[in-house]
Amino acid sequence: MKKKILRAVLYFAGALLIVIILITIALWVKSPGVTKSIIDSEGNPVEGSISMIEKVTLGGQEQHIIVRGVDTTKPVMLFLHGGPGSPEVAFIKHFNSHIEKEYVMVYWEQRGAGKSFSKSIPPLSMNLEQMISDTRELSEYLLSRFNREKIFLMGHSWGSLLGILTANQNPELYHAYFGIGQVCDQFKGEEISYRWALDQAIERNDTKAIKTFEKLKFPDTTANVDQWLEYLMMQRRFVNRYGGGTTREITGMWPLVKIVLDSGIYTLDEKFNFMNASIFSLKTMWLDVINTNLFNEIDSMRVPVYIFHGIYDKTTPYSLAKEFFQQIKAPQKEFFSFDNSAHSPIMEEPQKFNSILLDLTNKF
Repeated sequence: MKKKILRAVLYFAGALLIVIILITIALWVKSPGVTKSIIDSEGNPVEGSISMIEKVTLGGQEQHIIVRGVDTTKPVMLFLHGGPGSPEVAFIKHFNSHIEKEYVMVYWEQRGAGKSFSKSIPPLSMNLEQMISDTRELSEYLLSRFNREKIFLMGHSWGSLLGILTANQNPELYHAYFGIGQVCDQFKGEEISYRWALDQAIERNDTKAIKTFEKLKFPDTTANVDQWLEYLMMQRRFVNRYGGGTTREITGMWPLVKIVLDSGIYTLDEKFNFMNASIFSLKTMWLDVINTNLFNEIDSMRVPVYIFHGIYDKTTPYSLAKEFFQQIKAPQKEFFSFDNSAHSPIMEEPQKFNSILLDLTNKF
């Protein structure tokens, strides 16, 4: 009897080991750590296109940019991803590759995120002031690299907070600023998001969610980062489930994780570290995010400001972004509502997004 049990255990362990090896091999095959060339209908590289991953040193720290565009003479767009610590190049390539036909897209993997993660990064260097400095330094590099007088700056979620602050401090570098899912007062935004998710749970008679919310304590202004992260990991599950999260239609994380795993942009090591990088960035940066109130920080901008926001967004609530937009002064400003989007209209309604964006950039 003991021998049969031992044999069964060994068979199970062997089968599990084989599965692990096969999964590792599959991941390795899909992990070249490159960005594919932009090709025409016959499979040939498009003349005048650009597709590359480049190392740059910003603020003394080695970081990575992924540069892609069908035509290098097109306007340069620096894209600031969300999170903190959540690169989006794989998602944009998957949902909105057409944007690369009209712009030289520069997807920056920010300090501590994605390909730019390193265990040697000093945690104290992960702060809003340093990130603004890195953004300015990268922008200046791109001006020189592509021989431009100005570039466009686009930020999504956390990247919108970083982007608008950078554009406010360095207006001479940018034609215009584009904010997607604009962060403005994230503490107030979290209060709105909490109440909405609880109301949705009650309206849907989601008893498990209601019980969770009864135990879930909303962090106050004195909460530390661990308290915030424990809260966010739980609360965001319901925001996503009810259609107010990353996208309105994709309510789970696996489809997005799979896109990253299948992208080919990351090496196997970078994939294994992707979540570690995100957590590291959140732990070191979240208090800067939650304690920054743009209603108090920015009264006016010296560059045009354009906001793109999904009406179902409860990650950075639509109503709060609209309120911030209405009080800000700028040479030109417009607010664009997306009726079928939550937090990511660049991915959820790409045709409408790109059409508006092209109309705006053609003015410059």
